[in-house]
Amino acid sequence: MKMAEIRFLEKGEKAALFKGGKLLPKGWRKAYIERRKPFRWEEEGGRLTAILQTEKENAMTAIWRKDAAKLLEALKKKEVAIVIPPAEGDLPRDILPFAEGRRLTNLFAFQGAAEALKRQGKNPETCTYLLAGGNHEAWRGALLSMGNEVNRLAIFTSDPDGAKELVQELFAERGLMTEVFSSPQNPVFQQADVIFGCGMEQRAYEYMLKEGAVWIDLAGNRPVLRKLQERRRDVATMDGFFFRRGKKQAEGRLAEAEAFLSCPIFRENWQFPLAEAAGKEMLWELQERGYAVSGFSFMGKRVKIQRKP
Repeated sequence: MKMAEIRFLEKGEKAALFKGGKLLPKGWRKAYIERRKPFRWEEEGGRLTAILQTEKENAMTAIWRKDAAKLLEALKKKEVAIVIPPAEGDLPRDILPFAEGRRLTNLFAFQGAAEALKRQGKNPETCTYLLAGGNHEAWRGALLSMGNEVNRLAIFTSDPDGAKELVQELFAERGLMTEVFSSPQNPVFQQADVIFGCGMEQRAYEYMLKEGAVWIDLAGNRPVLRKLQERRRDVATMDGFFFRRGKKQAEGRLAEAEAFLSCPIFRENWQFPLAEAAGKEMLWELQERGYAVSGFSFMGKRVKIQRKP
């Protein structure tokens, strides 16, 4: 088994053609690329990179979705077991597993939050944590890595009754009182130091959060992420982590692909939602293998955490 990274043509990069292909009229050249040469690959240092020969803006068109499917089938024949997709773009997902970093982000959610708070100069034990949106399965997945440092937890949901069982469990097992509310005007939004985005609800979170909050997206809610990044520069907005293993550091998508190939329990429990018992075992196994949060990312790019005065 091996992994492959997929990317589109970068700005200014030309599609690879046969010798003399650049002399073709533009329309013929375009048709040739789409039908005969939609992708190529490069292999260096044992790492395979597959290039779809179009810009990311064209990825949603019917012809390029078909070409992307052909690429994934070709990679499957080359014994690729998992692919690292482009940070943006919508490729067919029913051919090979995609390493997007979300599984590792969910597994290490609270550890990543604690690290972000420490870099801000805050004490994780005195901070307020909020699960925003989603359902009980998303909340349980996020809570897998919660340690004893959490003393104040809240859940924002349009279905408060759906949180009752979890709230009772947290009190019985940890003595943790969890506040559940459904109003976006609740003052907890102005108190929360860390907000985990657990669902795809399209709310104006950019107007709810306090200054200097940490937003960790666990659901892949890109519209909310983009609004926060554009309108709330003071908020540390992220959708993934960097991971360290010994002296080696990797962005979350790469770390996730490596975990898929090397860790059987992680590979066997790939599908969301994560079963709680399997999730705990997966987290323990990955920690034993040396995985630890070492940084933060937004759509594949590093996020710097500013220390708060």
